[in-house]
Amino acid sequence: MVKQYLTWLFLTLCLIFFIGSQVFSKAIKVKEVIDGDTIVLQSGEHLRYVGIDTPERERPFYREAKELNQKLVEGKEIRIEFDLQKKDKYGRLLAYVYAGETFVNAELVRNGLANLYTVPPNVKHTDYFLKLQSEAKEKKLGIWSEAKKPEKNYLARQGSQRFHRPTCTVILSAPQKDLIIFKTKDQALKQGYSPCKICQP
Repeated sequence: MVKQYLTWLFLTLCLIFFIGSQVFSKAIKVKEVIDGDTIVLQSGEHLRYVGIDTPERERPFYREAKELNQKLVEGKEIRIEFDLQKKDKYGRLLAYVYAGETFVNAELVRNGLANLYTVPPNVKHTDYFLKLQSEAKEKKLGIWSEAKKPEKNYLARQGSQRFHRPTCTVILSAPQKDLIIFKTKDQALKQGYSPCKICQP
């Protein structure tokens, strides 16, 4: 009897967690696309795609990322899926976005127009994004088509999710004991680190 009760309790808790973290069944309309990874909902709320990062304005492939995002979601109804953290420090919603059968966050990575940007505790689709990123990089799609001069090594700071060129001003101020060293850019990418937006390794 106790065993049956514990099994029932466990399954109930799993179901509550599953429902709470999954895609909203109610469709939400997109009012405007800001860039490759940020949109404005009909309610006026800003939503940032979680788990990925697209090029900023004036950077290569900014326009392409924004245009693909517009094609996928602008003026359309979407469904959203939260991870553990629902908002960022700017008050924007953080979510995975689905337009019909298309997983929008993943589609941007698949096309080489976004790179993995994992910020714990939001790590639900990290392995999937990492796989898509590796495939896009291998095919030299979008942001991965640019040939960049390799460095002798690349650096990251413990607790950060970005990696840098050794001469980057962002990393130069980090204490030596906090540094993580990668021999290659691929090594940093495969471990889930994202390129610095300033030094662009």
